[in-house]
Amino acid sequence: MIFDTHMHCDYSCDSHMKIAEAVAAAKQQNIGIVITEHWDDDYPTNPTAFMFDVDEYFERFGPYRSDKVLLGIEIGMQKQTTAADEALAGKYPFDYVLASMHCINGRDLYEERCYEGLAKVEAVREFLIDTLANLERHNNFDAFAHIDYMCRYMPYADKELILGEAPELFDQVFKLLIAKEKPLEINTRRLDDAGAMASLLAVYRRYAQLGGKYAVIGSDAHYKEHVGRRMREALSLADEAGLEPVYFRERKMRKMRS
Repeated sequence: MIFDTHMHCDYSCDSHMKIAEAVAAAKQQNIGIVITEHWDDDYPTNPTAFMFDVDEYFERFGPYRSDKVLLGIEIGMQKQTTAADEALAGKYPFDYVLASMHCINGRDLYEERCYEGLAKVEAVREFLIDTLANLERHNNFDAFAHIDYMCRYMPYADKELILGEAPELFDQVFKLLIAKEKPLEINTRRLDDAGAMASLLAVYRRYAQLGGKYAVIGSDAHYKEHVGRRMREALSLADEAGLEPVYFRERKMRKMRS
């Protein structure tokens, strides 16, 4: 079964979707879903905005859990929160722990001021260096989310990740993920853009060339209308890059098309 492995519901402060709506949208499309509520400890603009009561999360969402509705979490990595992140991931019975980067060196990638005084190549290199530092520290996760997250927000004419701008850093990030057996996520949010598709294909192909074998696929839905969006494009991208689509249940990798 095809799984949308990244979405936000009742416990993510920036979400406009309830779990019942996500379940209904998935049923209509005949796909599985993984709920991945935001957890960003010590967020720079609001230290507790992206945290929630995990015990209550499992209590409320537990009745929805099935072989088609899985419960996970998206943990935003920062160097100073590593110990707490690792402990949280190990404390609860998540199906899936998705690691991500929403901040670099204490700055919010969502905010334009994060990029002040930086040329695009400098911002990308800083992102990759901080990503590498966090991936070196974090181990208790299953896949790495939206490598192109900053492309949504960086204030440059060219908003795409270009391998040639930091080839050695891209390779270091990919080699570390491969050594830790962590798939990359193909995030579907920007797959309606031909330029994004082309640049991302190069990124995922490089990950595969270095030995990466698998990819998770996630819509990053915050609205019911976005559940399962552009899954066809993502599956095509995975095929072109030479990556096999997978999802996780009970923290174990499962193939989508077995």
